[in-house]
Amino acid sequence: MNIELSLIQKSSGALFLEAGGRTREVRTVAQAALTLKRTRRQIYRYIETGLLKPEAKLLGEWLLDAVEIEKAAERPLTVQPLPKRLAALFPEYTISRLNAGRDRTLVISRVLENGGQADIKWVFKRYTRGELSGFIKEDGARLLGARSLRLWSLVLGARPEPLPGWRDDGIWRK
Repeated sequence: MNIELSLIQKSSGALFLEAGGRTREVRTVAQAALTLKRTRRQIYRYIETGLLKPEAKLLGEWLLDAVEIEKAAERPLTVQPLPKRLAALFPEYTISRLNAGRDRTLVISRVLENGGQADIKWVFKRYTRGELSGFIKEDGARLLGARSLRLWSLVLGARPEPLPGWRDDGIWRK
C-alpha cells in the first residue's frame, strides 16, 4: 500500500501535510515543544506513551497535528510519571499514581528536603528555575526545614514568604 505524502510550507511558516487527498496543518516536535513549553525529550515521551499521536514521520522528524497540539496546550498533559527511584521519598503514596505536573508542590518539597544528588538533578531537569523559585517563595517556608530552606533560597535566589504569626509562636521555634 503506497500513500503519497506532500509537505507544504506556507509563506507564514505554517506546515501542511497532504496525504490521501486530505490536507491538515502539522507541527514539528520542536514547534510542539515551544507551544507546550516542554523539552523535545518530553514531547518524544508523550508520543511514546500515546498522549500525542504523530501524523507522519518525514526525514526523521515526527509531524504532529496542529489542532491536537493547541488542545494539549489548553489542558495539562496527564501522563507525567515520577522515576521509580523516588519511591522511597513517598512511602505513603503509590509512586505510579503521582503526577509530576499535578503534584508539583509535593514532589518538589520531598526531593529538595530529602533527595539525593540524582534526585536533585532530576528536579532541576524536570522543573524550570522559575517553578522552583516560585515554590521557594510560596511554599518553601511551610514545607521545607530551616536548613533546606536557607540552602535552596540561596541556590535559587528566591526569598521565601515569612511564616504566619501563629506559626512563629514559642512552641514552633524548636
